[in-house]
Amino acid sequence: MLKFFTDAVFLSYSQIFFSNRKWFGILIFLAVMVNPLIGISSLLGILITNLLAMLLKFDSEKIRSGFYGFNGMLFGAGVMFYFEPSFYLLGLTLIFIVITFFISAVIENFFAVTLNLPGLSIPFVITTYIFFVFLGKYDFIRFANLPLYHGPVNTAEGFILNYLQALSLIVLQPSAISGIIIALALLLFSRIAFQLSLLAFAINALAVNILIPDPSPNFIIISSFNSILTALALGGALIIPSKKNLLLVVLSIFMVVIFTGFFANVMNSVALPIIVLPFNFIVLATVYSLKFRKDHTELTLLYYKLQSPEENYYYHKNRRARFDKFKISYPELPVFGEWYISQGFDGEYTHKKDWRYAWDFVVVDEKESEYSSEGNRFEDYYCYKLPVISPLDGMISKVIDGIPDNDIGDINVEKNWGNTVIINHYGGLYSALSHLEKDTIKFKEGDYIKKGDIIGQCGNSGRSPYPHLHFQFQLSEKLGEKTFQHPFVHFISKSDGGLKLHLFEYPEKGMRIQNLETHKILKGAFDFYYGRKFSFACEFKDKKFIEEWEVKIDIYNNLFLENGSGDIAYFVQAGKVLYFSAYSGNKESALYFFYLSAMQVPFCYHEDLYWEDKYSPSELPKSALYYIPEIFLLYHDLIDVNARFNFAPREEDSEDFIIEGNIRLEGKSFAKIFSEEFRSKINIGGEGEITDYEFEINNKNKFNAKQIFNDEETK
Repeated sequence: MLKFFTDAVFLSYSQIFFSNRKWFGILIFLAVMVNPLIGISSLLGILITNLLAMLLKFDSEKIRSGFYGFNGMLFGAGVMFYFEPSFYLLGLTLIFIVITFFISAVIENFFAVTLNLPGLSIPFVITTYIFFVFLGKYDFIRFANLPLYHGPVNTAEGFILNYLQALSLIVLQPSAISGIIIALALLLFSRIAFQLSLLAFAINALAVNILIPDPSPNFIIISSFNSILTALALGGALIIPSKKNLLLVVLSIFMVVIFTGFFANVMNSVALPIIVLPFNFIVLATVYSLKFRKDHTELTLLYYKLQSPEENYYYHKNRRARFDKFKISYPELPVFGEWYISQGFDGEYTHKKDWRYAWDFVVVDEKESEYSSEGNRFEDYYCYKLPVISPLDGMISKVIDGIPDNDIGDINVEKNWGNTVIINHYGGLYSALSHLEKDTIKFKEGDYIKKGDIIGQCGNSGRSPYPHLHFQFQLSEKLGEKTFQHPFVHFISKSDGGLKLHLFEYPEKGMRIQNLETHKILKGAFDFYYGRKFSFACEFKDKKFIEEWEVKIDIYNNLFLENGSGDIAYFVQAGKVLYFSAYSGNKESALYFFYLSAMQVPFCYHEDLYWEDKYSPSELPKSALYYIPEIFLLYHDLIDVNARFNFAPREEDSEDFIIEGNIRLEGKSFAKIFSEEFRSKINIGGEGEITDYEFEINNKNKFNAKQIFNDEETK
């Protein structure tokens, strides 16, 4: 309970700067405590709102994350910033902190449900205005009398002092010392956020000089801290960082200056402060407007739990690399054994225009010839009469049969598609298998079919000069319907480099491909069914510990592994491949190193099989050297992480398997000096269990874990 409460307090402070780090919140707490009266009042705001949320049984995770506390913190700090302290003011503040909480609950829920937007600090703004109007004692307002402005920003001293002052006023502190602490916290938390704060302050000064004739000193400071908050929100917190974000940030700061001027005129007429009104207005208007675009590939809105801007960038980049082609359907190749793609997408013969996304399957020998002898007879072709199978479960939607095979070299343009089966896989997806041999189709229209069921045999009917299978996905049962681009869930390609595993990819012309065949030992080891438990004896950095895991499921039916400390590794079973998708928690746990070691595991075995994957740099054990390339992340990505996995050679007569992994963090350009290497090894016993695994960092630190199979060993 104590940890929960301290998390809720310090994360309330960090929320103000779009951070989810407790240590960051501690630094902001120290910055606010530079003025003890403001600091204590801000802490009071957090404590009351969080206690009230707990008593009323609001969502505990939202409470812990500071979701409710940060508006209470701002209001508590704001009262002592604007008004002379008194017992009357203290009593009134306590009442209004409660009001802040209820306004926060209403605003956050309304914005989330109705507009799919965060409430930001609007509850703080609303409560503050109610407070001012209720008191009606505007002569107590301090803001106009404080020495906030430190001279022109075109000198180094003026720039630094006013920048620090702008940072400190975000937490309603009049001291530049607070600004120093906040600037340090931003730099440690995110190089992008720190640069954005400097950039926003500089552009704001330029915009004020261009747009506002003879601005007052306090106008510059007010527009400055609103610009900094806006840049942090739009530059990396609520929108994934990119080069185009910089342009958006520049434009938004000019809008902040304009709306600061607008709100200054409006609010001065009723003696109310502007506070963070321009920031809230510009950020919410910008984010909401971006939701109505037709193309969301650029300026991508944050679509997952808030992290640092760098982590947001890496997560998005890695998710696109790993999951862009993922589908809810898992079709496999429509054939048994090894086949060859003689024509793929945008083929040179028939795969054109609306029919561009299709494949022609044949069988070839080592010389890539499709036939033996002279190739004048059907029987000369290796694929002729071979079985064709269903790629997915479904219902037979259409059957065309009775068309005889063409003589070799001839085509039937009248019955273009030849003998064809079209399968409805539900959800709007259909597949069509054409040029089948006459009278070999085993199903009729309306029959239900399972993945892998034999449909018929490969033939030479229709527009087919030589035996082959034409396969395509489409969106209706119409014969000859235009093709639909949809990947196969997985397949193996053969080349001189060995056998390569492909996941949610599209076979290309010239590929020798085959389906995965499940190996019961590998399937048993990595079949993480709901409720399965594991226990590992671990050793890392001279520490020994036991860690237990359990497979659980969340309300969205996402499966995940969770250890006793609450660390979580999400995964999906994509057909015959285990695929880890996300990790959150301690980066020295056994679960974390397993996540890195088993990012992608096929349930099949071939001696020379390998597979590749992408990692986010932020997922790897953090090195201080990463910080330098991150300085340039807004302008150029200097780091990439590539991984390759394979099965180690098996000992003779052994049923055990070893999966080896090599993960390379590679710097580009001058960042090559930041390259690092990580190695992993997972041992799978013949009984279908993960016996042990290890993860090595730069040939130095090595993590080891051995599975415990009974209570006696645990003791």
